[in-house]
Amino acid sequence: MKLVVLKGGGDAVPFQPIAPALNSTRAPGVLALSGDQMRWVLINMSPAVAGQLGTDARLLRHRGLADAPVRAVVLTDSQVDHVTGLLSLRDGAPIHLYATPAVFEELTHTLPVLPLLQHYCSVHWHVIPVAGESREAVFRVEGQPTLEFTAVATDGPLPLHSARPAAPAVGETIALAVRDVVTGQRLFCARSLLEAGPEALEWMQQADCLLLGDDAIDPRLEAGEQVEAGEQLLAQLDQVGARRKLLMPVPESGLSAAVPAGVLARHGIELTTDRMEIDL
Repeated sequence: MKLVVLKGGGDAVPFQPIAPALNSTRAPGVLALSGDQMRWVLINMSPAVAGQLGTDARLLRHRGLADAPVRAVVLTDSQVDHVTGLLSLRDGAPIHLYATPAVFEELTHTLPVLPLLQHYCSVHWHVIPVAGESREAVFRVEGQPTLEFTAVATDGPLPLHSARPAAPAVGETIALAVRDVVTGQRLFCARSLLEAGPEALEWMQQADCLLLGDDAIDPRLEAGEQVEAGEQLLAQLDQVGARRKLLMPVPESGLSAAVPAGVLARHGIELTTDRMEIDL
């Protein structure tokens, strides 16, 4: 199983805001993974990565990634940066879209990406049956016969436009466990450690590779308090026995900003970079 981390390919010097946002809504990136290195499934889709797929020649080294005849996309939630990139794929290949009933509902009514997208390209819906009392579900992705996916309901983080912020439905956010049935290697990816929930924390213990989004740490805290909050997260990660632990950083807000890179490295935490490759 091969993974490629995609973040949009931007090489510009980033603008430094006067003060970091208290509640950043930025998602940390997109993950592409393949069981045969010829057909790929994308975990979420941001506008920046959709543009990168169509313009970054460096991705051509991964056969079938930039020039896929069919796009397979698994959505872990309806965060803006995870779903609006689908619209940027409207002039390309047919899209096979995998999501829970709660996410499909959000993208049909609250943030109506799907009704708009269907005017432009062929979209095939595949329901991941995590809903109600079903908090876990095993599913397969077309074109990935050697990869077994398990969706696990998590506690968040919810998008700000959620239709049910006070009482979210099961399946509004999920983590993914992916097992390579040939090698037995396991990947577990989740948007948040703090809001993973008990089921996801159990699945983490089985992973050979753990990939997490950067948990927000309140920037209003003093520097020492931010480090202390970060160390509490690191203590949780120390309990996970995965061979590789990767963090997808969000600039200015999160564990990667609060804790020095050297400290993360001592805890075995790697920060992902654009086009980073992971082989399992």
